[in-house]
Amino acid sequence: MPSHSRTPQQQHRRSRTTRRLLAAGSVLVALGGAAAVPLFADAASTSTASTLTVAKDGSAKYTTVQAAVNAAKAGDTISIAKGTYKETVNVPSGKTGLSIIGATGNAEDVVISYGNAAGTTKSDGSSYGTLGSATATFAAAGMTVANVTITNSFSKAAHPTVANGQAVALAAEGDKQVYRNDRFIGHQDTLLAWSPSATAQTRQYFSSVFIKGDTDFIFGNATAVFDHANIQAIDEGAAAGGLNGFITAANTESSKTYGFLISNSTVSSSAAANTYYLGRPWHPTSTAVAQVVFRNTVLPAAVKKATPWTDMSGFSWTSARLHSYLNTGAGAATNASTPQLTAAQAADYTVRKYLAGTDGWNPTVTAGGSASATATAVATATATPTTAPTATASASATAGGSGVSVGATGDTRTVTQPTVPGTVCATVSSTLAMSGRLSTTANETTPPDTARIQSALNSCAQTGSATVAVKLTAPDSSHNAFLSGPLTVHKGEVLLLDSGVTLYGSRNPASYQISGKSTCGTLSSSNNGCYPLITVSGANAGVEAVRSSNGSQGRIDGRGDQTMLGSSTTWWGLATAAQSAGKNQNNPRLIQANSSDNFTLYDIDLVNSTNFHVVYNGGNGFTAWGVRIHTPATARNTDGIDPAGATNVTIADSYIQDGDDGIAIKGGSKASSNITVKDSHFYGTHGISIGSETYSGVTNVLIENNTVTGTDSSGTASGSSTGLRIKSSAASGGKVSQVGYLNNCLTAVKAPLVFDTHYSSGSGSYTPYFTGIVINGLRSTSSVSGAKSTLVGLNAGYPLGLTLANVSLDTTAATSSYATVGLYNSNLRPSGTGVGASTSTSPMAAAGSVPSCTFPSYPTL
Repeated sequence: MPSHSRTPQQQHRRSRTTRRLLAAGSVLVALGGAAAVPLFADAASTSTASTLTVAKDGSAKYTTVQAAVNAAKAGDTISIAKGTYKETVNVPSGKTGLSIIGATGNAEDVVISYGNAAGTTKSDGSSYGTLGSATATFAAAGMTVANVTITNSFSKAAHPTVANGQAVALAAEGDKQVYRNDRFIGHQDTLLAWSPSATAQTRQYFSSVFIKGDTDFIFGNATAVFDHANIQAIDEGAAAGGLNGFITAANTESSKTYGFLISNSTVSSSAAANTYYLGRPWHPTSTAVAQVVFRNTVLPAAVKKATPWTDMSGFSWTSARLHSYLNTGAGAATNASTPQLTAAQAADYTVRKYLAGTDGWNPTVTAGGSASATATAVATATATPTTAPTATASASATAGGSGVSVGATGDTRTVTQPTVPGTVCATVSSTLAMSGRLSTTANETTPPDTARIQSALNSCAQTGSATVAVKLTAPDSSHNAFLSGPLTVHKGEVLLLDSGVTLYGSRNPASYQISGKSTCGTLSSSNNGCYPLITVSGANAGVEAVRSSNGSQGRIDGRGDQTMLGSSTTWWGLATAAQSAGKNQNNPRLIQANSSDNFTLYDIDLVNSTNFHVVYNGGNGFTAWGVRIHTPATARNTDGIDPAGATNVTIADSYIQDGDDGIAIKGGSKASSNITVKDSHFYGTHGISIGSETYSGVTNVLIENNTVTGTDSSGTASGSSTGLRIKSSAASGGKVSQVGYLNNCLTAVKAPLVFDTHYSSGSGSYTPYFTGIVINGLRSTSSVSGAKSTLVGLNAGYPLGLTLANVSLDTTAATSSYATVGLYNSNLRPSGTGVGASTSTSPMAAAGSVPSCTFPSYPTL
């Protein structure tokens, strides 16, 4: 492969920055005795597919990854135990459908590392060249790689005599390859996405991956999508306006419509401003015309905002196909040197259109599970399975250290109560006194604290590895308010509210307006017009508060009950009007974290949100602890906490009251997995929910030791008073598996259990399939008149797979169909069309008991 042209400015040193690592432990995953199957549908599975295990310490059959690859057949799975494997790995093209899975579910635990560069001399005196430098070369079609780190450790500083420093971590060169939750680390040429035949159909999907480098560190001729990726551009020390590097170098064949798409991602860098290009067109052949789009992606100040693209080796960037669309952040710009897609064009530059090719491939509707520590089972989920899986109502994993088995283990991290950061980078003192939670017309029109707080957040954005706080404080008990429009919390920083301080969201819809979208504060056919009050972008960030000895803690008030500026309608009134009109309300969410790994909400009060309170979208590692959400049951569409496309989530020790789902775990454009909800209390909500978007899959969810009360703290009953719920339909369905409910209590609810594959009568081509659902320990009391559960599978081919053990409901009425139910000490005994219920033989049946229940009152805020 040709080398890139290099200048002295491109001789890079090793980064001095580090990432705060996620803590994780090994976890055994069992799916109710299901046979081991490949992680994704496109892995070419056969009935004879095997799982090969690798452990550096000799506890498995193979001690090196390459030895397992050599022994594997097409369609096999290789499960790699925790450790650092210093080797190169080559998967030849003949081993189609091979899966390589990190056993712990945490990519930082499983590292494949080597240190060759293009100019490194081999034993025969020749050099490796760019392609030969790769730590891992994956040439087989249909491969899946998950939960693995691949590093090229070559250091130019350590090898100053090596002239050509290109050093590839991964060379991906097969069609229909899927990479999920992986890390690729290097300097120059970190990730090569390519095909030896420039005209061949070669598509690759990189989902929730971390990519680190400096020069051309995403390059090649493949059609490759980087979806919800975390891309880190290394600080090589160049001063502002100088040159640190280039993110992309595509050499797309001119006959191909699509090259690289970076979508819904975050580019981060501690480098000085205006020192990185988004990319340059590599032109190794006369028919190469680079195609790259950055869309809906956060760009840092390090990007050369005025001129984000540049020439390469005499080939002008203007002759290539380089575009942007709806990017945000300090490095995003719209100018003559930043070509923008129109909205009409953008409709043709989506994840699915890039990857569809000639056969309609769509890896976004498949969901990865986590391989077990012994690789005995791996989850699979597809939107439209071709063969109905075997239903199971049993499982055998142990949850929560209780000794009771519920088939789910939840978050793979070891999560303990957080602490607020010890370092305060900046302090902002309040100047406002709010009367009746209102301020002057001038202040309401132009919120006075937006710029002050954002300036502090911008100045404290992480430059090293330590997490720092921007603290909001009050000089006295009268002047304890901040009034703000949208704010952005960056990588490595925490917005910290002092006890007694309230941050009020603006009542002016114009404060939240997204340019070119629906008008914020109005009804329309879409609901995309408003920025959230707080957007979190980047890893190791948080929104936290100080809790005083009397239980008071900092508060964020969305003021959904207040009239919008220039209107006689409240935000909540708008939501109610939307329901009547069959339209969508354009209301801002309170907090939205996008691909923010290791995000923390701690000891914070979130009240009166105009829309969803918290959305955690696409990240790995989210802890919500000591969160108190207080919004009335009548406030429409005010979900409490919604993990969406999320991995490794713990919600604990929290009080949640709102007008919709207390928790809504979604698997829409990306799968959700490894989620724990425990020791929390819900009031007046629509319950602890999964769905309704599940077409990418939801797996390994543990719901443990929670209470659900059907009325809010004022005694108002929820309009859809549900206890435990999984909801989906053919409009947005997929596989939901390995969900365990352990020792939960319900009172005053209308629907104790809802497992509904026909939610809202949705129609479409997806297949909602709920299996491996285990309830061990559930009591309901004081259910409302006419209360009834719903236990409905899709059809005989896709029945609900459910175990009920130690269940005592004060109402046993249920609508049930197409379900395979295991029973043990349960007074709920479903019957109906296609329902098969029998005494459970699961090991979990002998453990546990019906819980004794105490329902705490909502605490005084």
